[in-house]
Amino acid sequence: MSARAIRYCEAFLRDGLQGWPDQVSTGDKLRMIAAIDAAGVPEIDLTAFVSRRLVPQFADADIVLAAEGDFLRRVLAVTPDGAERAVSARQSVGRIDRCGIPFSVSEAHNIANIRRTHAEHREAVARMMDILVAGGIAPLFGAVTAWGCPFRGLLPAEEAMAIAAWGVERGARVVMFGDTTGMANPASVRRLFTMARAEWPNVELIAHFHDNRGLGIANSLAAIESGADTVDGCLGGVGGEPRKVELGLSGDQGNTVSEDLVATLAAMGIETGINPARLCDAGKLAEDILGRPLYSRVLRAGLASDVGEA
Repeated sequence: MSARAIRYCEAFLRDGLQGWPDQVSTGDKLRMIAAIDAAGVPEIDLTAFVSRRLVPQFADADIVLAAEGDFLRRVLAVTPDGAERAVSARQSVGRIDRCGIPFSVSEAHNIANIRRTHAEHREAVARMMDILVAGGIAPLFGAVTAWGCPFRGLLPAEEAMAIAAWGVERGARVVMFGDTTGMANPASVRRLFTMARAEWPNVELIAHFHDNRGLGIANSLAAIESGADTVDGCLGGVGGEPRKVELGLSGDQGNTVSEDLVATLAAMGIETGINPARLCDAGKLAEDILGRPLYSRVLRAGLASDVGEA
């Protein structure tokens, strides 16, 4: 893999906390944002405009979005109402750069997760994209369960490409392929990202992997090798899709660990603009705030570059 620059997005505040069982205070979220920004992270997935009743973790979205820092600000919405709330927040806080819209490649997963068939979801997503564009926010089209789901098992790359193609045809210029339940492997990642890069040379491609089968870093590297522009990760490896019995999910659905992945990229000469030691500081703060050890290996073993120093 030849060295090149890659954008990194930190998802702790949104994907990391969305299923966390305890409410994290707004003050602690602002402390986390400051620590992540101090590490030089160029993009942060900050919050979601979803039901405050179902996900009270994000009831403070406007305050979190107003945090200081010079980084791209990403949010999530799953309904037209959520898109409208994002636009209203942008008007009040002054800046939201992009809003993720998830679209499960597996229709069975889409129905179980957000109660919409593909046809119904296309209608809702089209409305959301129109709302966001009119409000000055770039839609981030997320083709999730891109490699498989609990209902159908492994999925062919052609199905993920077809869903993503609809999003691009509808106007999306940022496309994420998400491994929602950790079913990708480096070979299947290379195949999908190679196809997408050839098909859409001017579309930003984002890779988002969950690590519940231990392949998060390997899959992220395969995506970068095959044309991904941006990779996501989460401090401590928390989050991912919450455990849902009705979705047939079990075990830990954690995200790829930011500290470990960024340290790997730095060691390989892949430029992110992030200071790995400062990112580890943010990881330690995350452990303090959540009150438990998390999953970063470099926090336990130390950065390889520091080994042997007096």
